[in-house]
Amino acid sequence: MNSESANNIKQGSFAASIAELYEPLNANLKFKEKFKDDVFKILLNPKDGETAALIQVDRGSLTVKSIDNSNKKNIDQKTLDWDALMQTTIEIFSDIGSGKLSSSEIVKKVVTRKIKVKNPNFLTKLTEMGNLLRE
Repeated sequence: MNSESANNIKQGSFAASIAELYEPLNANLKFKEKFKDDVFKILLNPKDGETAALIQVDRGSLTVKSIDNSNKKNIDQKTLDWDALMQTTIEIFSDIGSGKLSSSEIVKKVVTRKIKVKNPNFLTKLTEMGNLLRE
């Protein structure tokens, strides 16, 4: 039995959880239409985890890559060419993903620096993708 997916993502890892959540969008016609002209990368980095997840959208197609985050150079914007970053703990990522945190609670955590965000305009695309998953 192989413990890695087709994208070399270790099963049970943070990146595997993100892939499991977002990769079904590849079969969603509304996603393909809404993001048909978009090309962007969003890095989700749990600072207490072993790997980060790089979500790449390329003209209506989504992939997730696992990135070793033990060395800051591996997740550097210049290295990965990401457009947006969200960095926090695995627990807070889990609370966001499960809907336990409201938008105002997330903003409060950004202001108090419990969540680090770079280029929040692109992070709204995560919300848009999440909404498409719930339809």
